[in-house]
Amino acid sequence: MNTGPWEWTLSATLTVVSLAVSLFITIVGWVATAVKDSRNAKAAREKYEADVRRADEMNATFKSQLEAARESAEALRAQVEQLEEANRIADDANPFTSVPWGDAEWTRHGSQFTIRNKSSRNVVVVKLSASDERLDGLMRFDQQPPFICEPNSRISYLALGTMQTGTPDTAIEWHWDGSDEIHTTVRQNIK
Repeated sequence: MNTGPWEWTLSATLTVVSLAVSLFITIVGWVATAVKDSRNAKAAREKYEADVRRADEMNATFKSQLEAARESAEALRAQVEQLEEANRIADDANPFTSVPWGDAEWTRHGSQFTIRNKSSRNVVVVKLSASDERLDGLMRFDQQPPFICEPNSRISYLALGTMQTGTPDTAIEWHWDGSDEIHTTVRQNIK
């Protein structure tokens, strides 16, 4: 096997060329991957920056909403204080010792009358009757005690009169809601 002195160079050249081509393909792959990764990184960075801007905008919106809620809460707190002061003034003007009942009012329907709770608080009605117990049969009330009569609510009833007795007066036994001290108020039923 005596070949020419340059025969070995062909196989060596082919080996070197194949190594160079492999190296070139590898480098091109690395460069392509690096470019792709660079683009992906740039897109991710832009998305991150957009997300940060959106988050900052949302944060600013939430801060303004929180500030508005705080201002609203402060306004409500001030309103509560005003209402408490108004209640205190109303309580001073209408203390628990005053009688909540207005005069008996004829409704212009037969013998029907109403008495209104003119106070600013609830009253518990314990008993409704004629002031003279012998005339209880001449009274018919729309509600049976005990019941709570709220401010500006009315007690409606019939007070039948006779020639001998006249119209009986109405007796209301009551106490303030939250108190146990019973009071009795009598109102005349006049047409």
